Amino acid sequence: MQCKTFKYPVMLVSQILCIVICCSFFFPPCLTCEDDAKFPFGNQIEEFNETIPNIFLCRMCGLSQDDEGSFIETASPFSLSVRNETIVYEQNATKVVKTVPVQKLKNPMGNVFDVVTLKKSSCRGVGKWVSESSWFPGYSWKVCICSKCGCHLGWMFEVDAAVTGSLPTKPTQTGFYALIRENILTESGNLNLFLPRL
Repeated sequence: MQCKTFKYPVMLVSQILCIVICCSFFFPPCLTCEDDAKFPFGNQIEEFNETIPNIFLCRMCGLSQDDEGSFIETASPFSLSVRNETIVYEQNATKVVKTVPVQKLKNPMGNVFDVVTLKKSSCRGVGKWVSESSWFPGYSWKVCICSKCGCHLGWMFEVDAAVTGSLPTKPTQTGFYALIRENILTESGNLNLFLPRL
């Protein structure tokens, strides 16, 4: 059997990954923003007062996102809808039930997905900060990937005035993370995948 030669140049895997990550805001399965809509910059960030254990895991590799339950309510004026999701976890041998807001957002290409906003995460930012097509007016964004497997988990957001090129590498006190709900698991949900229901 003979090997066939290709007419087209072959791209390295790293080049393809770079293109996919850089374009992820504009192509499926993750991203959103209303086209050219103008909204006031008065979105408020409200942080829950309690610290709880890590809840979210990367759906692909199971790496904890070190979120420490740092849920914040960051309302986007571009949100198509908001629903509450109940998350159950254990803290100090006590079952705790928490209601978390999940926003449905749409990117300029029309792709719709659900996001949960957090103050902390172990996901790694990729590329430079971008101010165009932000779901949160007054904030720039950058793609956020799992630091272990490289799966696209969501985005980091930072106040426009605080960003320069690719710095800062992580959101500051004024920034936050928006993780794609379908790309993360809850630790309790992950246990249900492995334990039989009685």
